[in-house]
Parts: sequence; structure tokens; C-alpha cells
Amino acid sequence: MTEAEDVLPRAAADRVPPGSGLTPEWVVRWWYAAQISIPVAVLVFALIAVFVWNADALFTAHPQPANSEQVAPNPWRSLGERVVALPGAVEAWKGPEDAFKGLRSLLVILVAVRLIPLAVRITAVVSQRPEQRERKAQMRRSREKFANDYWRCWPVVVLVLTAVECARELKQLDTADPGDDVPRVSLRPVECVLWQAPRTRRGKARVHQERVTKVHIARVVGALRAAEAQQDSDPKKALQDLTVLLLTIAERYAEGKVSQLLDEDQIGDAEQVVHREHVRVAAVGGAVVLAMTGAALAGLPEAALTALLPVVVLVAVILFYREKGPTASQLTDLVIPR
Repeated sequence: MTEAEDVLPRAAADRVPPGSGLTPEWVVRWWYAAQISIPVAVLVFALIAVFVWNADALFTAHPQPANSEQVAPNPWRSLGERVVALPGAVEAWKGPEDAFKGLRSLLVILVAVRLIPLAVRITAVVSQRPEQRERKAQMRRSREKFANDYWRCWPVVVLVLTAVECARELKQLDTADPGDDVPRVSLRPVECVLWQAPRTRRGKARVHQERVTKVHIARVVGALRAAEAQQDSDPKKALQDLTVLLLTIAERYAEGKVSQLLDEDQIGDAEQVVHREHVRVAAVGGAVVLAMTGAALAGLPEAALTALLPVVVLVAVILFYREKGPTASQLTDLVIPR
């Protein structure tokens, strides 16, 4: 944040639309959440490593003693036998008491079908009472104060880090000699967090709302790509435009405006970018299948294949989704500014 206060004002030049000033607060919130989430993630990774290392002993079947005759019951077979025996049980009824015992399950289901919708309607009416709404709002705020800040605030951190990188390159460009390399700032991490922005910031929504948000984010990504492409022709203007766009998106995201990350005049006539997340998922599945097939053809034993599968899945996910989380250089910039 100290470096951002030093380099961003000159690069942005008062072009960022006014907002609520939530961006620094969200960066600090992510930092406090990271001090808990990162050690927990390391612990979980260690537990997974121990589990994979001992997968052979965990999944190897231990033969039962010779005198053991325990057979696990088949639930589907038991259900089928009850259904087949139902006509015989009905014929054996001798009075109202037997009929009630046989039909009590059906009676319970019929009563539940009538009572459950009634209970849902009563609950919906009661939940609209002012005191109930206030109590639920307080509980939600208390849960959200410390929950999911690591993932929810991470897009703001990525946007600010990239904006600082643009401003840093702009500052170095003023002192560069003619013929030096043109600065190159990559927006790939920014695009990745933007595609996930509706889920990390807002959660699930109705289909039509998700459709509008996806179209807007696709246009925002197109505007960022158009500005990024100008680094070769007009690097100073490109870096200034990128800094303004990134800071605007960060503030709008923190405010919860995932369907208005940029204004229409900022987007302009940028082309809408198509997001092909399903291609990446298919690539992960194909890589796992190819790796396991190759291991099986190589003659690895079954126990080794069982231990290898989670490792292959983790490696494939890390390779194809490595930019979704904080990279080593981004974490370094948070601790040791350049």
C-alpha cells in the first residue's frame, strides 16, 4: 500500500471515478485472512501428502479369516424382497389394526406432504418480521466478517497489484533510454479473477442475472485487452489507461457492482471476449486420463496407481489453474515491494 500511494496518483491522474474508498480496506482484509488461510492450506496439503504416501496401506484389502462367514447385506436386494412380499402382507391383514400398521408409513407421507408446504409458508411469513430480518442480518454480517475474505478479497488484491505494476513501469519509462525494451504488463491474472468475480463477490444468482453479468464481464475483459494491446504503439497512454481501468474495477468490485465494473464510455466499442472454461476442465480430465493410462501401460501395480491418482489430479489442476491463486511474485510484492 505504501508503494501504491507513491506511484498510483501520478499514473491515475485523478481519472478514476469517485467511489466509496473500499479498495485499501479490502486489501487489508485479505492480508488478515491470508494469515489464517495460508497456514490452514499448508496443513491440508501436508495431510493430503500423508494420505497419499500411506494410500497403499489404506486401500489394500485385508483378507478375512478362513472361519469368517460375514456377508454384507445388499440394500437393493432387501428392498426388492420387501416389495415382493407386500401383496402377501396385505392378504394377511385380519382387521383395522393390522391395516393401520401396514399403511402408517403411507399415512405419514401424506400428512408430511400437507404439513411441509404449510410450515414453509409460515416460516416465510415469520421471516419477514422486522426483528427476524435484523437478527438474520446481524448473523450474516458476523459470519461474513471473517469468512471467505481470502477468496472474496483476492480479486481486489490482484487488481491493485497489477495497477501498481503498470504505474511502476510508467515511472521507469520516463527514465528509460531510447531503444530500451517496451514495458510489458500481463493481464492474465486479472482476467482469471474477473471471470470468477460473480461467484466470489456475490454468490449464486438467477439465470437471467448471471447472463447479464457474464456479458458485462466479457466486455470488460475485451476493454482491458484492447488497452493492453496498445503497449506496443503508445506505452505511456496504455499504462495510464490500464491503471485507471484496474483501479475502477477494484473499487466497483469492492462495492458489489459486479454488473457495472466499468462505465459504458470506458468500455467503448471493445469486442466481447468468449470465456472457454469448459475447455480447461476437459483438458484437466484428459491429462488425468492420459497420465493414468500411461502409468497402467507401464506396468505399475494397482496399489501404486491408487496412490498416483490424487497426485496426478493435483498436478493437473495446479498446471491448468495456477493463475487463479496468488503466485509467488504477487505474494512477494505484498511483503517486499520493489
